[in-house]
Amino acid sequence: MADVTVAQFADVLKVPVDRLLTQLDEAGIKVAGADARISDEAKMELLTFLRRSHGREEAAGSSPRKITLKRKSQGEIKVATAQGRARTVNVEVRTKKTYLNRSVLEEQAKQKHEEVEQRQHTEESKEQEERSEAERLVAEQRERERLEAEARIREAEESTRAHAEEEARQRTPC
Repeated sequence: MADVTVAQFADVLKVPVDRLLTQLDEAGIKVAGADARISDEAKMELLTFLRRSHGREEAAGSSPRKITLKRKSQGEIKVATAQGRARTVNVEVRTKKTYLNRSVLEEQAKQKHEEVEQRQHTEESKEQEERSEAERLVAEQRERERLEAEARIREAEESTRAHAEEEARQRTPC
């Protein structure tokens, strides 16, 4: 099918023209109006967009996330009755099994692992910052204590010097 107008394509699809125009716009296909021509590539692009939006097709080339198998088996069981006769009963067993796509599970596990590593890294960096802050505070405290001790020693020396000078003045006769 060669290039056709949007109105002709809407007729073929049996869809109103304005609805087709909105779908084309949602799919990201730029069309001027109902008289504009639409190529086969644009039609295929619209088809894949609509399939994805309606859930029939996931990403291009990917397999479904999970597959569910439903199985039914039928059998017969002979059951004894109170009168001693054997009676046949039909039994139907239904099983349902779901298989998940391994690549999806591996991807989820990888994302969780990366999140855990990121959290651990941030916690370690916070702990490191706290340790360095604590070390800085301890160093500042030690420096303050050293300065205070030096000041006390100077005061003690000055007081002993002043006291010695006072004693020396008292001993010497004027």
